[in-house]
Amino acid sequence: MTRSDFEIGEVEAREGGARVKARVPCDLEYLEGHFPGNPVVPGIAQLLLVERAVRRAFSDLGPPKGLARLKFEVRVDPGDDVVVDLARTEGGVRFAIVRGETTCSRGTLLF
Repeated sequence: MTRSDFEIGEVEAREGGARVKARVPCDLEYLEGHFPGNPVVPGIAQLLLVERAVRRAFSDLGPPKGLARLKFEVRVDPGDDVVVDLARTEGGVRFAIVRGETTCSRGTLLF
């Protein structure tokens, strides 16, 4: 069975940052094993989504060097439409994965 990847939309530039819309398909490849009968997008997969959004918004950045202040606050589920809010800072990019008005996860990707 072929599994799909995040559906990442266009970048909306904002002062000092960007917003990137994304959809979590119900057959996302990273759902396997997390958890049968009650799937949830694992944290590492959420970080992959953030890194891909950062690459689209800020192509001049090199490879990430670390993470800071990482919080997984609310689960991300298959079928969710989310927005990855990005704000450039000195040495990194602050991010938040947001579903509607709810922040699901947040942190800083260090460069």
